[in-house]
Amino acid sequence: MEFVEFNDVTETTKISQLPKGQEWTVQVPTGAKLTIVVKFGIVEMLGTELANDMPYTFQGVVVNLYAIERAMIEWKCLEELEPKISEDKAYHTYIYNLNFALERLRLSSFNGPRVLILGDESTGKSSLAHTLCSYALKIRQYQPLLVNLNPQEGVFSLPGSLTATPISEILDIESSLWGQSITTGATKLHSKQPLVKNFGLENIRDNRQLYKTTISQLAHGVRQRIKNDPVVRRSGVFIDTPKLSHLDTETWSEIEHIIDEFEVKAIIVCAQTDDLAIKLSEVFRAKIGSIVRTPPPNSIIKIDDIMRRSIQRIQIREYFYGTTQTVLSPYTVGVGFEELTVFKPRNQNELLDKTKDIDMTAFDKIDVNASNLQHAIVAITNVSRKESEDEIRTASILGYALITEVNDSKRKLRILLPVPSRIPDRSMILTEYRYLE
Repeated sequence: MEFVEFNDVTETTKISQLPKGQEWTVQVPTGAKLTIVVKFGIVEMLGTELANDMPYTFQGVVVNLYAIERAMIEWKCLEELEPKISEDKAYHTYIYNLNFALERLRLSSFNGPRVLILGDESTGKSSLAHTLCSYALKIRQYQPLLVNLNPQEGVFSLPGSLTATPISEILDIESSLWGQSITTGATKLHSKQPLVKNFGLENIRDNRQLYKTTISQLAHGVRQRIKNDPVVRRSGVFIDTPKLSHLDTETWSEIEHIIDEFEVKAIIVCAQTDDLAIKLSEVFRAKIGSIVRTPPPNSIIKIDDIMRRSIQRIQIREYFYGTTQTVLSPYTVGVGFEELTVFKPRNQNELLDKTKDIDMTAFDKIDVNASNLQHAIVAITNVSRKESEDEIRTASILGYALITEVNDSKRKLRILLPVPSRIPDRSMILTEYRYLE
């Protein structure tokens, strides 16, 4: 008998020296795991400082480290990675100046800054929003409100949702969701309490009326929180938005709606040139006090559709199963078809030319079967199944569930819940997102 030897693939620890002011950027492939340890020096990721001699694990994301002072990092990964080291002191000077200007606004008034961040794809909007929130925490015991209006990204919740989250502690940079919510259970960092509104569709253009209605509902909750919480009110609001190509840039209707609902006082434009900032100043001169532009960072890595899908899958998996640091145990329950009431948002691609005569903010009740629900993500609302369909429009979201199996012949389903529980006697909303385990 002939024996065949297989060479074990081992992780080789590599060392990178980072001079002061330099950035270390790498894209971690889907399925790969990168572990980083800062041996000495001060290194931060999106404003959050990494502790020395502590391993940080990243999966399927873009990692960008900035050396505040000279530092050395050790890193290892089974996949071959090609980190890019660049110097972009001008960009970080912009960020520091922005942070100091925002702090002056906080000190001069009890009403903190309300900032809208705009830009096209891969211009650093989300990175800037997270960095400014992180820097605010370093100055005083602030609790800035981080608002995510991009339904393709999950921030403390799943993709398909719009969220507003008070940031009272450092962000979890290892998490694709930027941290765990209060439904997660025990976590190594303080869990966040996001206000979640479900949009459910992947593309804003599929139902712009519903998108603006969902923004209004989220903004109402934000106004109530600001009214009742003086710390959040003074800390300010940072609003992250979808890329401009997903919004109406002819009438600027969605941007104007956001400005009105969140009472925005300043706009930060992430762009290479001043063209967009000039256009916005012409359109919103009467509503906005100041518009500033920041250039995109040199180290930015463009996220294509394949990588975005991969990140969304990672976020869905993390919502139910946790991370390598915080392992969760979701609960599977079996239910009958008669125990579920499911609605779905209207989509103009399905209604074709009938949208002019139809209320696009309404929800349609759907049949419970495999073609509609197999591997689907559903939002569990706080509205009883006995309530009218109109109540769905203003419903808050208790959480999300994954329908893993639908058996039409037995009229049974298996549903994955993030916490041990029976299926609540609540209406559900079908989203466009699917997840196959």
